[in-house]
Amino acid sequence: MKEIKPLMAINILCVSSMMAFLAVVGPIVRELNLQEWHAGLMVALAGVAWVLLSRFWGKKSDYYGRKTILIFSIFGFFLSYLFLAGYTNYAIINPPSVIISLIALVFARVMIGVFYSAIPPVSNALIADKVEPSKRTSYMASLGAANGIGMIIGPIIGGVLAVYGLTAPLYVATILPLIAVVIIYFSLEPSKKREETKEKAIHFLDKRLRLPMIASFFTMYSIVTSQVCLGFYILDKFHLTQVQTAKSTGYILAVIGVVFILTQIVVSKLKNISSHTWLILGSIFCAIGYFLVSIITTQIQLTIAFSIGTAGLGMLMPAFLAITANSVQEHEQGVAAGTVSAAQGLGIIIGPLLSTILYEIKPEIPFIFSATTFLVLTIISLSYKKKEAIRC
Repeated sequence: MKEIKPLMAINILCVSSMMAFLAVVGPIVRELNLQEWHAGLMVALAGVAWVLLSRFWGKKSDYYGRKTILIFSIFGFFLSYLFLAGYTNYAIINPPSVIISLIALVFARVMIGVFYSAIPPVSNALIADKVEPSKRTSYMASLGAANGIGMIIGPIIGGVLAVYGLTAPLYVATILPLIAVVIIYFSLEPSKKREETKEKAIHFLDKRLRLPMIASFFTMYSIVTSQVCLGFYILDKFHLTQVQTAKSTGYILAVIGVVFILTQIVVSKLKNISSHTWLILGSIFCAIGYFLVSIITTQIQLTIAFSIGTAGLGMLMPAFLAITANSVQEHEQGVAAGTVSAAQGLGIIIGPLLSTILYEIKPEIPFIFSATTFLVLTIISLSYKKKEAIRC
């Protein structure tokens, strides 16, 4: 598949852009006199946009072509991020009222969610278009490795550039999606357009997609919980300054990004292991990792615990994406990918709202709850694998 390299490049750029903001969101929230639940609200409403539009983008890419939708959505992502950087810079220099800052930041995050929600399902559908079923897990893992690289670059941007001001990482990150648009325009061939039909689209609760939807929901719920709570957890656990917290958050996210990439590489190479097996192993690793996060006492221990959980995520994500692609027919790939992506968006909605509420009770509770969800996923995955074995 010759499109895999440019596809990986645009995902690296866009994930880097997203992660750069997450590395400084805690300090920015505190700087603008907002509260922790405000950060949760921003991410949650972006998740609403993700849920509502993932299926829409996937279905439109089935008919108008993957390249067209990617160019349109990533350019919109660039414009939204530019507004976020510009307003944050203004608000730090000339602090407005809390309500104005909240409205502006929520608007920016929602628009980012609107346009970013197209990138995962359309990228996954493009792989499904070009790759035979037996090799999809490997290619999904390669795309996951690209996301992992973005998880490294983004926090480095956020952590290193934070010394020049909390908005410096945002301005640098704004440029990245614009570069992605150029890469798409010159590197991807126009996708074949299909005629719209009256055939009924995949139902949101289609039984073929229940397992990957459950897995994607739990996975994104826990990822967002980590992203929203990590900065506050470091601030409150180790009593660092805002700049030190931004650096520490960035470096920890960078380390786990390396772990995520290495795990994805392993998954892509071990082609004889089934997607369902990776799903089970990933769930176990995640449960262990998130539980350990709740009992750490040093930053090194925190990094190790998150690394264990991230290794599990590296197994989970290509597994449920491959299960999705292999569960539907060719003309359903876009909407199927969008449906599972919408489940991820649901995790983005519930994750920050619930985790910030739990955090106010006790900082460790959100991570214990995440560990519990992965124990549940382990049981569900084992049940599905047993059913598959009986059918065979």
